[in-house]
Amino acid sequence: MAPARLLLVDDDDSVLTGLGVVLEAYEFDVTTASNVAEALKYIAAEHFDVLLSDLHMPGAGDGLIVAGAMRHANPSAVTLIFSANPDMAKATAAVLRQVDQVL
Repeated sequence: MAPARLLLVDDDDSVLTGLGVVLEAYEFDVTTASNVAEALKYIAAEHFDVLLSDLHMPGAGDGLIVAGAMRHANPSAVTLIFSANPDMAKATAAVLRQVDQVL
């Protein structure tokens, strides 16, 4: 069985590197994106089984934009949003966009 394809999105390089290594150790095929625009390009071009995205990122867009794009392009993908600084309004919006879990 092929490993699950996972898109990891975060603006913090240490999170991308560290969490990417951990997820690969658990046999995920990990692709990383450091911003919303990069994540959207991957989502448009490739199929993913799982999205793990930071909620808050600098620049245009945030994790909710990424989750919405993933839900549209890969409706069966598991979508997970995480944040060190949860904002209840955004967490509620995430649930309404069919995010599977806010961490």
